[in-house]
Order: sequence, then C-alpha cells, then structure tokens
Amino acid sequence: MKKTVWVIGVNPPCPRCDLLRQRVQNLGRELGIAMDFRKLTYSDQDARGLAASIGKTTGTAKDVERLAGIRIDWDRLSDLGATPPTYPDDREVLEGPARQWSPEFDAVLRPCQERADAVGVLMTPILVVDGKVVHHGSVPSMDQLRAWLL
Repeated sequence: MKKTVWVIGVNPPCPRCDLLRQRVQNLGRELGIAMDFRKLTYSDQDARGLAASIGKTTGTAKDVERLAGIRIDWDRLSDLGATPPTYPDDREVLEGPARQWSPEFDAVLRPCQERADAVGVLMTPILVVDGKVVHHGSVPSMDQLRAWLL
C-alpha cells in the first residue's frame, strides 16, 4: 500500500524542515515504502486547507513567538546554524541546510513548539502521513519517523 506523506516547511528550507524532508525520503527508500511524497510550504493552499480542517493555521516559530507573546533568542539560533554540528547520526548522508541542524535548534525553539497548539498554529516543520498530522514544531527522532512510516 502506498503512503501519502507531506512535509510542510518554509522556502527556502530551514535546517529543521530540510532535515525532516531528507530523513523521511531516506527512510522511505531504506524501508522500501512506496510513497506519494510532497514537499509543501506552509503558505501553500493544500497546507493551509489541512490546517483549517482541524481548526488551526500553518505558521513558523516566528508566528508562534508573536502570537504567544514570547521571546526567542534568534541570535543563538543563527550562531548554531553557523557551527557545523557533529550530529545527527545520519549527517554524512545529508546535504544542504539539513547539515546545519542540531538538537539545540529544537531546544531554542521549544517554547514556540510548546505554545503552538494553544495559539492555534501547526508550526513548521509539519509531518503529515496519510492525511493525518502526526508531528509538528520540531524534528522527530528516527524511531518516531520509522514508526509513523511503517
């Protein structure tokens, strides 16, 4: 059976959105999963329609920051992106912005992820499997991705 998988992010892709896309595509190949894969931006009509169907809107950490009235250390995030990390484990097969990701990226943005649902935002990166939002707001672990794809 073919899985329908969407990764919804920003354009150009940020490290988190790009990492999720690459991990999903690589895992699909590794596991032999037939996928109808789509990469969408959070402003695409299909992405917005999906969010609206569950009473939410799509957005970024900056949108959540503004709506929730919190402050994120964007300079720290920029510094993290400028220093190549020694992980994730699959770093050697990654290319582009995904190579700049580290768990600290998600740690810096965790306050946004924690408040996204409360302010009605599906925060990028967003993973949709067979029409259901299974995760949003951070990069899930490889084990989580594997379980959702299988």
